[in-house]
Amino acid sequence: MAEYTGKNMYFEWIHSGGTVTMHADFRTVSLAPVVDYVETQAGSDEWKTRLARMKDSSVSYEGLGQVGGTALEDALVEGTSGTVRFSPEGTATGKRKYTIPAYSDGGNFTFPYADVVTLSVNFTGNGAVSRTTW
Repeated sequence: MAEYTGKNMYFEWIHSGGTVTMHADFRTVSLAPVVDYVETQAGSDEWKTRLARMKDSSVSYEGLGQVGGTALEDALVEGTSGTVRFSPEGTATGKRKYTIPAYSDGGNFTFPYADVVTLSVNFTGNGAVSRTTW
């Protein structure tokens, strides 16, 4: 199986104020799907059994802060509703594309004295994760 790096990542946040592309400055993007299970054992059962029930997801992004990046900061205000769309291998035909309705949990900035400013933000899923291709 061929490995690949994240250098072709495409990442955008689409909200009521417009679309901000964030892939040029990204360092890390993570998708964390979650499934809640309902236990179904009863009586004298000795092993747990389960049914998969509710699904959830979150996306985390870390990148570099930019001089004059107020539009991005405003787009990521906590509680802002929108859609995260990203593609780890870029936007070429046939490459995986994730589309997730979500809320921004707010941009978190780190301002070190002698290093680059970083931005991190988590997006909490608000519906089904769409796994399609370009």
